[in-house]
Amino acid sequence: MKIISTQYTLEHKSLDIYVAGCNGNPHCFQCHNPESWDFNKGHIYNKGYFNHIKEKVKSFDSMVDNIMIFGGEPNDSNHDELLHMLMDLKSLGKKIWLFTRYEINNIPEFEYILCDYIKTGKYDSELIVDNNIQYGIKLASANQKIYEMRNTKI
Repeated sequence: MKIISTQYTLEHKSLDIYVAGCNGNPHCFQCHNPESWDFNKGHIYNKGYFNHIKEKVKSFDSMVDNIMIFGGEPNDSNHDELLHMLMDLKSLGKKIWLFTRYEINNIPEFEYILCDYIKTGKYDSELIVDNNIQYGIKLASANQKIYEMRNTKI
């Protein structure tokens, strides 16, 4: 698994992590992040990269409440590698958000345990809305939903 970039987002007090690769076939029309489709872009996620993330979180601890994982598509990555990354990130004591195009019944079970919130549903340009706001996050299309995992049954 490769990470394209990390960045802070003050609006959500988050460190955002962008995972490389998306197997969408077809890819979402008007995808907000087509440069993330290539699995070969970015840096390999390993303990060294985790230490880099940990230092970023530590440096701005009072400004980071959330770690948000975007893509590409995180669930198109190697699931063992994604599991290890989520376990590493969980150790930082921040809320973990995972953004996926898959529906809730099509994600790996370990995500139910390690993520605090999971956004589901692929972007659909025919269902664009301005009022789909869930847990303070504005979602782009009406079919998308955020699940708070402590309230979701497996």
